[in-house]
This record gives sequence, C-alpha cells and structure tokens, in this order.
Amino acid sequence: MKIKTKIYSEEYNRTLEIYKKLHNEGTEFDSPKNTFDGKSLKYFFHPIKQVIELTDSKSIIDFGCGKGKYYNEEIVINNTKYLNITKFWKIDDFCLYDPGVELYSKYPDKKADGVICTDVVEHIPEFDVVDFIEEIFSLANKFVFIVIACYPAKKILPDGRNVHLSIKPAEEWREIISTIKGKYSNVSPYVICSTNRNSFIAVS
Repeated sequence: MKIKTKIYSEEYNRTLEIYKKLHNEGTEFDSPKNTFDGKSLKYFFHPIKQVIELTDSKSIIDFGCGKGKYYNEEIVINNTKYLNITKFWKIDDFCLYDPGVELYSKYPDKKADGVICTDVVEHIPEFDVVDFIEEIFSLANKFVFIVIACYPAKKILPDGRNVHLSIKPAEEWREIISTIKGKYSNVSPYVICSTNRNSFIAVS
C-alpha cells in the first residue's frame, strides 16, 4: 500500500532543515549524539506496553523517533535486562521514522497497529500542527500514543524561536484530538500533555 505524507508549509520545511543541522552539529546543551536522541521515551515504557497489550498490537511506528536511543541499546527494567525497548514491549515489527535523521528518514511504507509520538508535536509549526497529528492517526490501525509538552523549552532555535513552536493548554489539545478522533473511529487515542517536566495530564 502506498502511503503519502502530507504537504506542509514553507515554515515547516525551513524548520526541518534546522533540525537536520542540529542533529548533526548538536546544541549548546548537548553533543550531536545526545541531541534529540529520543531519551524522553523512557518515561513511557510501561504505559506504552500496557496499551500494546490492551489493544493486542503486533506492530508500531515511532513517528519522530529522533536518534532512536532505546531501540538501539540495552535497557534494564525492574532488574531485568532487555536488548532494547522492543523486546520489553514484545514487538518484532517496528518502524522508526524521523525526517531530521538520515538513518530514519525513509517514510513508513505501511500502517502499523500503533503509532508512538513522544515530545514531537510541540516542535511542529502552529500552521501545520493539526495536519501533523492527523497524519499520525492516519498511519495507525489500532492506537496512537502521543505526548505533547505545553510549556516553553530551554532550547532556542538558531533563528531565535523557542524549539516548542506550538504551545497550547491541555484543554485545547483535548479539543483538537477529539475532532481528529471523529475521522478515525477505529483508532484509540492515548494522548498525554505535560504541563511541566514532572506533571502529566491525560487528555484522551
């Protein structure tokens, strides 16, 4: 099945080029290796596993995976070692996608049971963000698991913008998700908003 990505704005495309550069060169806070490497996924290892089991899902796409940190290194959970996070989730069919990272820049060629997108949505320009979320839904057969930050980041883009380009209160994200959900009745949304680094609100 041929899947087409949505067409986004010039701002989106310019921002993507900036992210490609940051991935390769790093930021004032991190080396290239550690810049947008996917480390925030660790806070959701268990919730994602629960959703995978609840929906009896066999395949996932990590949409905006960064450098895919936990897909590429051993992890320890509850004193048990796993080769990577997919072994903990018991998922063998997975796709990592991030247009800012050359290794993972190939767009998914098929839908998956679940699509994961953690700490990515807020980095999308305001004009494009609703279409971006809808694209995530369109790639899922059973569920989406999305985490959205609702506060400014410490990092600033080279052009002066905060890296969090779409900052909205949790209730507004709830309304957006509810509208999109109406178009994808087969997809269960599990959407979490972080109001700060340590506070999370489920909005769906």
